[in-house]
Amino acid sequence: MLPLPKGRVPRVLSLLLLLVFTVAFTRNVISAVQATLEVNRLRDENAALQAQADALAAERVLLDDPAFLALIARGYSLGSTVERPFALAANAPALPDDAPGSAARRVTTGATTPSPIDVWLGVLFGS
Repeated sequence: MLPLPKGRVPRVLSLLLLLVFTVAFTRNVISAVQATLEVNRLRDENAALQAQADALAAERVLLDDPAFLALIARGYSLGSTVERPFALAANAPALPDDAPGSAARRVTTGATTPSPIDVWLGVLFGS
């Protein structure tokens, strides 16, 4: 055994005891932080599941709506007797880019309109 002076034994024991308490306290703090992170993760997961449940409940309300069911039934030719079903043939040709109702006609107007500041500058300084 190592020879220790009598005054050092209580110091060594108190330092050893302090080290044990520090390690135990650090382990408790780490466990508390991990538990907090787990609670936050579960809270986020719970919020996502609640949003999914709300979306499914809204979809259930939509599926119970008679107007929606009638619309889906028309897709299967189960509408009223006065309706005529419409479907494109499988070998139908593609529409041209400038067909009526196409996006090219809706997006481009052909003529560009000047901005209000350009109009004012033209009025003030001439074109």
